[in-house]
Amino acid sequence: MSTPTSFRRTQFGLGLVLGLAIACDERKPPPSPEHDAALPVVEAPTPRRSEQFDLVEQLALCEIRHRGLSLDFGTRAAERQRAFQIPPFEDLENAERDGATVTRVLGRRLNVDLWLDTPVDDPYLELRVHGRGARRMTVNLGERRAGSVRLNPGETKIHRLPALRGELAPGRHPVQILFSGRTGGALVPQAELDWLRLGVEDDSSATYAAPTLKDVVSDVVIDGVPKRSIVLRAPGAVRCPVVLAPDARLHVALGFWGAGTGTAALRVVSDGAEPTTLLERKLTGGSGATWTTVERELEAHANKTVMVELRAIDATQGGRVAFGDPIVARQAAPVASPQATTVVVVVLSSIDRRRTPPWGPRENLAALPRLIRGGVAFSGYRAPTTVPGAVVASMLTGLPPRAHALEDPAARIPSGVRLISEIVKQSSGRTAFFTGVPTTFRAFGFDAGWDEFEELSPVRDLAGSEPIRRASRWLEQELGAERAPRRFVVVHARGNHPPWDLTREEVSRLPPEEYGGLIDARRGGIILARLRNRRNKAQRRLDEPDWVRLRALEQVALQKQDDALGELLATLQKKGEWDRTLLIVVGDVAPGEGPEPPYDPAAPIAEERLYVPLIVRFPAGALADTETQADVTSVDIAETVLSALGLSPPVALRGHDLFAMASGSSPLVGRPLLVTLGDRFATRHGGFRLAGEFGKRPSLCQLDVDPACVNDVFDRLPIAAQALWTWTFEAETRALAARVAPREPASIDPDTGAALTVWGDI
Repeated sequence: MSTPTSFRRTQFGLGLVLGLAIACDERKPPPSPEHDAALPVVEAPTPRRSEQFDLVEQLALCEIRHRGLSLDFGTRAAERQRAFQIPPFEDLENAERDGATVTRVLGRRLNVDLWLDTPVDDPYLELRVHGRGARRMTVNLGERRAGSVRLNPGETKIHRLPALRGELAPGRHPVQILFSGRTGGALVPQAELDWLRLGVEDDSSATYAAPTLKDVVSDVVIDGVPKRSIVLRAPGAVRCPVVLAPDARLHVALGFWGAGTGTAALRVVSDGAEPTTLLERKLTGGSGATWTTVERELEAHANKTVMVELRAIDATQGGRVAFGDPIVARQAAPVASPQATTVVVVVLSSIDRRRTPPWGPRENLAALPRLIRGGVAFSGYRAPTTVPGAVVASMLTGLPPRAHALEDPAARIPSGVRLISEIVKQSSGRTAFFTGVPTTFRAFGFDAGWDEFEELSPVRDLAGSEPIRRASRWLEQELGAERAPRRFVVVHARGNHPPWDLTREEVSRLPPEEYGGLIDARRGGIILARLRNRRNKAQRRLDEPDWVRLRALEQVALQKQDDALGELLATLQKKGEWDRTLLIVVGDVAPGEGPEPPYDPAAPIAEERLYVPLIVRFPAGALADTETQADVTSVDIAETVLSALGLSPPVALRGHDLFAMASGSSPLVGRPLLVTLGDRFATRHGGFRLAGEFGKRPSLCQLDVDPACVNDVFDRLPIAAQALWTWTFEAETRALAARVAPREPASIDPDTGAALTVWGDI
């Protein structure tokens, strides 16, 4: 595991962040507020804790094979293969028949995907179907007709279709199942599907038994020792997609369940390389059978998108190879955050990381460079959407946009979703929110849980730095003699977004000289909104002089807010609170590079809009002057705030503390960073980016060799493509399941409407 040095790049993953802020308690009482010394970092306990990824528990993420590739209908694994669609599905329902999971097909067709990483010769399709309303079922594999069979109502039958001559190449292969000749009325399902297999001719004379999820998991007792196991007939395999931490190890007990012998193998499978065999062992069953415990290092496959495979190579008929308690695990020392009594989060709107330090120029800036020298720059930070209000909502709820339901500029945080400000208040803390950005005004649900909530409209003649100065004055008052045990203050400032508060004299000194274009400091938001709303795309573009003036206005506006930030830092120092403060400076959504006008309130998903600054100054300057590539996102700010204040996050919240991530505590098997906007998505994980529209084939690019995502490698790298879609499906469905309230439309009052107009959103 690597540790950060001064601006040295390190790579980490991050565990999936989902859940709800619904309860809290205190981890430990904060130190006396009169004590001005720096808070010590809490010492980690001596014992190292075990982290593990249980392959039995995570089997729904995995692919099961036996004498070909099979799909177990009625399960989440089968739903995941529904041609890139996301539930709920109106055209099917999952059920059980005779103890087996089935899918009742309500529509006339069902599309599913099968994935191959090696070519297959002369394959055939086989399905187990229970007839209901349809009289005939036709199956197509890609562009080829696989066959058609008659269905009898009430009859359960295995239908094997004729072999398709020739080679089936690696990659994704869509299967279309069509039903016709309907009887029995509109309410009767077309049919019930149990399983589907893509098979090839083999030498086995045994009757095929589908390796369903229920079939391959069992409590196996060998030599009197029970183990929760994955049990496989031969030839068969289970493959689970992961991105492994460098110190991950595979642990499993091997045994043969039944009389006879079998051979087990442990492998790692990846695109473009022969499978790596970690172990191959002969096993003996019967009365003298025992478990053989094995452990294998996985460091050679760290930070790569791979499949960990448990494989039954051969077995005596009737017996099965058992993989007892299979886990990917490691021993890791817990990392405890330095505790704080004050947390300040400053969100700067429309900040592009490439134009702010340490990633960009530092000219005429003082406070931000100072924070960088005393803090951590998170170069792997990625926003979860391109709607600025939704990004801030994720910071304050610990939920992705799908879960907190503020997903578009016209929505608000539902009343059933709690902000972490309410948790801080319940712990006798003091809270305040100062916003100069209309998208986080009261109308959008951001006013809950604050002792003081102030909206500073851009319509008013106030400086863009005023929210930061209001926060500074509030802290000066709160850090008096009667201090609360903890304080949490959030600022949402204009950042680079118009209107820009520059005088005519200041504007006259900006480049380019003798500028006569569209961009105006006071009316910049309105002008750009009108430009953005033009129907003719060619008329929406800014000329080069316009971009030069726009960037110059942004820079001066940022300098003024940097000055105000410096005043806030001075206040914390003057009050003796600096070393007990967690200070976070972060952007919401980057403005965009063009050619379209910048500051779109719901811009199309593009990486250039997602990468915004995240700089964290931890209490007592812990980890000062470092940069990390840890993959983090907005929901992790909520976890970090609660952790620093000594408050336990709600049980359902699965955020990661930024201090632990910056310290090198990378997740065991990685985690995707999912971005959503309506039906569009972009998932980054393990060096890959999968992006597209739900229900359609996405594109895949390899970021380390193609950072601009010019080349689509979806068809060339089927293992990576399948893994990225698996993680996307799981993240999206879990986020939707975590939603406790439906979308609520924002109720825009006249003052908020005027503010949004000047801002350029309406």
